[in-house]
Amino acid sequence: MNYRSILIYVSDAADLERRVKLAAHLASHARTTVIGLAITGISRFMSRLLSLSGETIVEDVPASAHLPEQYGQREKLRLEMTEALERFTLLARANGIATIQQLQVDDDAASALSHYGNAADLIILGKSELRCIARREESDFVEFVALNAAAPVFVINEKPFLWRHALIAWNNSSVASRAARNAIPIIQDVDVVSAVIFGDGTAPGSHGPAVEEDIQQCLTALAKPINIIRRPPTADVGHALLALADELNVDLIVMGCVAHPRWRSTLLGGTTGVVIAESQVSLLLSR
Repeated sequence: MNYRSILIYVSDAADLERRVKLAAHLASHARTTVIGLAITGISRFMSRLLSLSGETIVEDVPASAHLPEQYGQREKLRLEMTEALERFTLLARANGIATIQQLQVDDDAASALSHYGNAADLIILGKSELRCIARREESDFVEFVALNAAAPVFVINEKPFLWRHALIAWNNSSVASRAARNAIPIIQDVDVVSAVIFGDGTAPGSHGPAVEEDIQQCLTALAKPINIIRRPPTADVGHALLALADELNVDLIVMGCVAHPRWRSTLLGGTTGVVIAESQVSLLLSR
């Protein structure tokens, strides 16, 4: 089981090489296409408006006097993204990726990744360039992509992912099952795979407790044993999961997240929100 198409968020972030190395490892098992997506951060509407402003006078548009300045900013951002894509291509070739594609778009990053990620099997991004961003629509970047893209999202985090130990957050929900199955192309190469069940593993709105045999059945394609861990029930599963990840010294957490309407005002909250916000470990998120 392999990913056939991997989408990497390309930026000038320091962890771009780590994103490419992860994709290269996964691409080594199959004829995988690795796509580098660079995003200017300018909305499609504004980009179109700026293009029109170069050909004609734009009337009835507030602050149209600032369009030349914004046009220059767009071209600067496009140049920076072109340079980032060139770096991505060099890294991809140096790491042995055979099939490489480049894509550059005018849009905000979260919307573009959610849209173009629908045609991929995996999205790889990082949190390093988001630490100091104050705007809410950017600070919920990871949450938004994870909840709105069809593909699972791999989030590169501070702690290096060394393929040593993956921890699956499990309950009896279809979301948890889907997350575990989506992780198989990655965790098949991880040395140790564990799954944790908090309490009886009953998901909200479901019937009956989580059964350990269900995990084994879900991961029948995984040719290795799964260490199943039972922990007491807790109202704060997010922090309990992070504490267990630290105790086991895992370098990947696999978990599902519940999809919300595609509104920027929606807050994720709950277990997934805590883990995304506070984890030092890389994450694989599926909805």
